[in-house]
Formats: sequence, C-alpha cells, structure tokens
Amino acid sequence: MKASALLGIILLLCGCGETAPPCQNAAQSPVAPSAGCLVVTDRGVLLVRDWTGSVALPGGSVQPGESAHCGAEREVFEETGLMVVAGDVAQRFKNGFQLFWCEVAVTAEPTLHRPFEIRQIMWWQPAEAQFIEWRYPRQGDEIKTLIAGRRAAPGFLVESDRQ
Repeated sequence: MKASALLGIILLLCGCGETAPPCQNAAQSPVAPSAGCLVVTDRGVLLVRDWTGSVALPGGSVQPGESAHCGAEREVFEETGLMVVAGDVAQRFKNGFQLFWCEVAVTAEPTLHRPFEIRQIMWWQPAEAQFIEWRYPRQGDEIKTLIAGRRAAPGFLVESDRQ
C-alpha cells in the first residue's frame, strides 16, 4: 500500500470519533456560514491552538441545514470533547461568523478529538500578561472587551468590523 493511501486512511479514521451530542438550541438559531463559542469558566477562557501555533476560540463551518447554535456546539465538541450549550450571540462578524456565549453542559476535561487539526486545548486567564499568537489580530483584546461588557450588561453585543 502506498504511503499516501495509508496516510489518507489514518486521517479519515481520526476524524471518525464520537458523535456530537444533540443540539440544545436548534429552533432559536440564526443561519450562518460559520460559528463558534466563547466558553468562560472559573478556569478561564477555552482556546485551541492549531499546528501553525496560532490560538483561537473553538469554532468552524456550519454544515448545510444546521443552525448556527448547533454548528457552534458541534464544533466545540469535535475540537475539545466538551459538551456545551450555545446561548446568546456574543459577536457577529462581517463574514457571517456568529460567536455565541456557551456554557459547559457536563463537567469534564477537554480532550483532543482532532489531533491533526488541533495541537492543544488550553484555558486562558485574560488578566495574565502572556504572549499568545492569535489566529486573528486583536482577538485577545476583543475577548477581554466582550467579557467585561457581559459583566457590565448581560445583553451586551459587539458588531465587529473584522472579517
């Protein structure tokens, strides 16, 4: 068997993990091309690091016929193994990406479900002065603004100029 065929089979099998749990908010969700979650717990903000070294919030493409809420919940599960419930929209981007406030539904430790896509799962403390190579410029500052705004006014929503 050729090495490229073997690699293809391995990659395919690594993508076949547990099935994502049923969506919690399918009926109330807007349609969007992509979605993600801002998960904030006492441990910090849930982040993922890819193999380029850049860090971002968990999220990705919404599947055809899937709501933005469901896509966000599924992406977090696929990337981190955590079951979350997507709530209010935290931020809308010009490119259609919907970022939701998400709560962890079941207490568990994050686990890598996509080792060829995600290198590390981490909890970030925004108050800590540490260098992070963000996937998108100013993302760390935007996350801090969202968290501060939510604490000040629970319905706080930011419309972003960022693509």
